[in-house]
Parts: sequence; structure tokens; C-alpha cells
Amino acid sequence: MDITNANAGAALDTTTCPECGALAEVTERAVLEGTDGPVEHARVVCVARHWFLLPSASLTSTSTPSQVRTSLRS
Repeated sequence: MDITNANAGAALDTTTCPECGALAEVTERAVLEGTDGPVEHARVVCVARHWFLLPSASLTSTSTPSQVRTSLRS
């Protein structure tokens, strides 16, 4: 049986946690309507399990997405 991982080679978008400064992953991006027009927001989850939904412009230390390889082991 050939099992493939749909996330293999997926890019990882990282930043720092606004609360503790630890490494955090941007898990989702969306454009929400604001009073001055549309604003891009990001959902961020850090290694300490803090999570936020905040404007993308307020993200700090955003790194260039890198290729992350994952594999399934039997």
C-alpha cells in the first residue's frame, strides 16, 4: 500500500509570539473588512500554545517560508 503525505514539502510561515517571543507558526491568513477597508489578518500559534488572530502588519520577525519535509513511518 502506497501512503503519501499531503503536507510533504509544504512551506512553513513563521514569526515570533506577541506574548512570549517564542517561535510561532502562521497557520492561516484571511482578509477581513475594516472601517478603512480590507485588512489582512493572520492566525498565529506558538510553541507555548498561545494563539492570536491579528493584523498581518503587526507580525514581527516574519521569516521567508522554508520547505519542510515530513514523512510517515511505519
